[in-house]
Amino acid sequence: MIFEVKPRNRYFEILAKGREGVVIFPTYVPGSYVIRELERNIVEIEGIRISKNRFYVKDNFRYLIYAVSKDQREAISTLDYIFINPPAVFPFQEINEEYCVKLDLPPNWKISTSLKKKNEMYCADNYDEFADSPIEASPYLKVLKIDDKHVVSTIDDLDVEMLRRIVSEADKILGDEDNYVFHFRRSDKELGGIEHSNSSAIVVSWDREKLATLFAHEYFHRWNVKRLIPADLKHNYEKEVYTSLLWFAEGFTDYMAVIISLRAGVLDKKDAVKYVANSLSKLTFPGAKRTSLAESSFTTWIKYYRQDENFLNSSISYYDGGLALALYVDLEMSKKGKRIDDLFKEIYHEKRIYSFDDLNRILKGKYEIDIEDLVYGSAAKILEQLKDDVNIEFTDRGKPYYGIMLKDKTIAYVEDNSPADLAGLIPGDQIIGFNGKSKLEVKDSTKLTIVREGRIKEVVVNTSPNPGHKIKVKIGKLEFEKEEGISDIEII
Repeated sequence: MIFEVKPRNRYFEILAKGREGVVIFPTYVPGSYVIRELERNIVEIEGIRISKNRFYVKDNFRYLIYAVSKDQREAISTLDYIFINPPAVFPFQEINEEYCVKLDLPPNWKISTSLKKKNEMYCADNYDEFADSPIEASPYLKVLKIDDKHVVSTIDDLDVEMLRRIVSEADKILGDEDNYVFHFRRSDKELGGIEHSNSSAIVVSWDREKLATLFAHEYFHRWNVKRLIPADLKHNYEKEVYTSLLWFAEGFTDYMAVIISLRAGVLDKKDAVKYVANSLSKLTFPGAKRTSLAESSFTTWIKYYRQDENFLNSSISYYDGGLALALYVDLEMSKKGKRIDDLFKEIYHEKRIYSFDDLNRILKGKYEIDIEDLVYGSAAKILEQLKDDVNIEFTDRGKPYYGIMLKDKTIAYVEDNSPADLAGLIPGDQIIGFNGKSKLEVKDSTKLTIVREGRIKEVVVNTSPNPGHKIKVKIGKLEFEKEEGISDIEII
């Protein structure tokens, strides 16, 4: 198929050329596990709708797409900037055929994409490759060289030397392959990043200063997820696909981002240990006791990507749990003169499409590390397993607490079976008084004045000992050396 795109403010006007028949608009984008209903942005189309995202069309047809999403997983069109994540804009017919896009832009606009240039078009050999190749353009676009194979595409400023060091360290593990583009933009929203085979797209808020681990994470995905692929992760663009291996695909990648950034000298050791401590803190909540890493991965569509105020009671992030498990594996492998790098190398050279059995066979057979119970049992077990090699201190354990987290004076979280839970407090309650005072103090018994649904209520809360959530960590080995870090978690 060929798409001729004419951007205008807030919209893309598109002439599509293919075969008469059914075209399919994706409902989600690979790498982001939530049904986005991307077809909702179709405003006009020359065709007959046969389902929410499928249309019967002639060989040539026009359609109009609304595009104002600042999220790099979707698309935006303004008078001086466009960004297209292809699944958010372009439909497909057959996966295994060529897809090309031609952009109707003023001559002073620059275009950046990992798609192949073909005369006036940018093309891919199939839809999977096409969908995995964002397009960015602007008269203000800068394409900054990192080295001969890597560039940054941005309308903002960025520390290129930081990226050069990250890329150099990451490539020492599995080598580099094709050319690579970092798409980067500042925004009024913190949107993180999304990986692609030969590029990544990162959007962060203006006040975010520390970027190393985010860039390292997305870059390491060019191997882990894109070239080392979970056997049960088979995208189809329309329906949810389930995998129990995101703790490895995402959590181990997050750990590697920390290690790569440390080796590159672009991350302070104290910040690195704090990063780890924040992940370990999440393993202290009820959700980590109730949920396994495999389960947290399998339910990402309804849990992680749809987090609510009860998430810490009901689940665990496979990023946090996976990072903790990766730390355990790295520590255990180091006792045998190896590092976690060697695990990735073995999978990469032996079997690029892997199952849990493949991972456990390598770890158990070569290094006597059995992770089955840590993956399929309670995620909280990982924290216990780490205590032999990591100095973990609970700085709030035993102190009086209510079991709530506050956002300003509104309750954002209530821990299960905590004093606040037993007293009847719920998320969303606005606290307007504490024993008749304006400042909250943790005492044996406190009368809280709250507003719930516009009604004023008084609730008496009695304290109990904090089970321990705020963690001080000292790893003392690997790249972390003897640095300490304390988690940011605050539960009253």
